[in-house]
Order: sequence, then structure tokens, then C-alpha cells
Amino acid sequence: MTNRKLGFVSFEPINDKFRGYLSMGVALGSDKEPEILLQKSIKIYENALKKMASIISEIKNSRANRTPISARKIWQLGNVIFKLRDELEKIGLEIDGIYDHLHRDLEVKRKWLEKVIILRRYLPDIKLIPESLSWGRCEKSTRRKAERLRSGLPIE
Repeated sequence: MTNRKLGFVSFEPINDKFRGYLSMGVALGSDKEPEILLQKSIKIYENALKKMASIISEIKNSRANRTPISARKIWQLGNVIFKLRDELEKIGLEIDGIYDHLHRDLEVKRKWLEKVIILRRYLPDIKLIPESLSWGRCEKSTRRKAERLRSGLPIE
């Protein structure tokens, strides 16, 4: 993470695409062409949404089939969100209200997204999660359980 100040970008769905909006500070004060910056950010956001939607579809299929959802699958979703933030940061941007955007565009609950992010934040490597661990065992007290896994301790 850098110490430079990031500019805000937001996205609005228009049909099957997105329109991006830059904060005035970025639009007027950037040394980069605002339109090029917007196009890059839209592409980054759309690509990340496709990956997230695919993972969420797998999660929904598991629920429909009444099979346990792997905690690793949830971690993968969180990792895509982290990569989205990293990619935007590389071009000097961050999403203004990322939870609101993802809640709207992925049609998932905000609280659930927060837990996905917590799992990924406290577990930097998917290998820390046992392959057999289901999300149901981590969903409540997510942070505490992630911290235990990171320390090499079993979760209760």
C-alpha cells in the first residue's frame, strides 16, 4: 500500500455495462487523461465483477444442492475483491463505497460481504484454510476463527 492519496471512482450500471464517475479532484487534478483513467477503471471493475459473479454462482449452486460451501471458496471471493482494490490503487483510484457497489451489483447482502472480506483480511494465504473446512463453521465470529487459523490453531 502506498502513502499517496487515492482519488475516488464510482460506477453506475447502464444496461449490461457500467459508467464510471471520477471525483472532481481526480478529474481536474490528475496528470492522467480522465477519460483513459475512467475506461481503465471500468474495465478493471467489470472484469472483477465477472469473476465474483462466477464464484457466487458456484456458492449458490452449492446451497441449492445442500452441499457445504468451502471456506476456501469464500476466501477466493474475498481475494478477488482484494485484487480489485489493488488494481484500482495502481492507477491511483479507490471505489467510493465499495460495499454499496458490490451489494448492488452482485445482489448479495452487505453483512455477508463484510464477513467475506474479514476472512480474506485475516487469512492472507488460502493454504491456511483446511480443505475440508466449511464456510458454515467460519461464518459466525469470522475474525476470531480466521485469527485462530492464521495462528495454526483449530477452530472450535
